Amino acid sequence: MTTFDNTLNADGALIVGAGLAGLFTALKLAPRPVTVLSPKPLGTGASSARAQGGVAAAVGKGDSSHAHAVDTEMAGAGIVDHGTAESVTAEAAARIEDSARWGTPFDRDDFGNFALGREAAHSANRIVKVEGDRAGWAIMQALIAEVRRTPSIRVVRRHYRA
Repeated sequence: MTTFDNTLNADGALIVGAGLAGLFTALKLAPRPVTVLSPKPLGTGASSARAQGGVAAAVGKGDSSHAHAVDTEMAGAGIVDHGTAESVTAEAAARIEDSARWGTPFDRDDFGNFALGREAAHSANRIVKVEGDRAGWAIMQALIAEVRRTPSIRVVRRHYRA
């Protein structure tokens, strides 16, 4: 019988998965120590990098997270939980700002404001994009670069149990 020693000493938090959610969580935990387990090189195994379109957030003048939540609930035709819609849309603008601060090159107008589009059931322009439909790839690249610059985050690749 073969014995595998897959022991990993992880200081602080351990995050399994290096997609958008895992990298974002690691960055939000910094400067606390974090170990991120990734079965593949960063950016190659996560579907987030292939996401097209943009990100919806009430960042435009006159828009609100509540209006965004109402649009979300209406589009869901009865299957969207009100509290969840309110909670997620209330955080959306701050998460866009986080991503921009970490280097995501969101499309901007001549005044430096986000260039906002309208899609689907949104009643206001609130879709933040990168080069049209490259938001997923660009956000992942920005987060990967920020993770690599953050000394409290350690990425361990190819550590899995056979």
